[in-house]
Amino acid sequence: MKERQNKILKAVIREYQRTGQPVASEILVKKCRFDLSSATMRLEMLALDRDGFLEQPHTSAGRVPTDKAFRLFLEEEEEEYLTEKEQEKMSKKLENLHLQSLRAAAQFLADFSKGLGISGFFEPMADFHEVGLRWLAEEPEFEGEDLKNIMKSFDSLEADFNKFFSDLNEEVEVFIGQENPIKYLRNYSLIITGFEKEDGRGVLGILGPRRMDYQKNKFILKEARKKVQRV
Repeated sequence: MKERQNKILKAVIREYQRTGQPVASEILVKKCRFDLSSATMRLEMLALDRDGFLEQPHTSAGRVPTDKAFRLFLEEEEEEYLTEKEQEKMSKKLENLHLQSLRAAAQFLADFSKGLGISGFFEPMADFHEVGLRWLAEEPEFEGEDLKNIMKSFDSLEADFNKFFSDLNEEVEVFIGQENPIKYLRNYSLIITGFEKEDGRGVLGILGPRRMDYQKNKFILKEARKKVQRV
């Protein structure tokens, strides 16, 4: 990929993360201050489309990033994309929280990520929680059937997490869209990590739109895991 196309792709991703709406070439020229004409920008975006990094939803004039684009963005962006000040602010807030239960941990993940917070112990001490549906309901991606499908999945979510994630270690894993082993969650992204305590192994996770802030949510998840393991 050319350097200019890479910059354009990252600009599309950040604008899409901010608005949740397809990004048109005119928006990039005006807002992101590219020294390009709208016609040249359209050609570059068309090339990114052909290479599988952008796609055009329905009849929209704009384009949205694909799973492939988000994966490239995640791999190229450093953890320091989340500023030291932001990290310190979150850490201080977490220090003042009393995560005496896994439900409290799920609530923390939901409130800080504005997504669905997930926490649980695996069998034989099954204790599973999903919190934050109200945050998803405010996102444009979760209108109508999408939100209904997630709600319907709650009955089987615990079993599916046991099936696919019971051997997770303490690394943070990111599943973007179609990468997710749970079929009915492949329109979304899932960030997940395992933890281990004397009374069993468990999991913490954040489910949200594919345009979620991955760096921020990874940091939130790591800090929550530290807290849960200390309690």
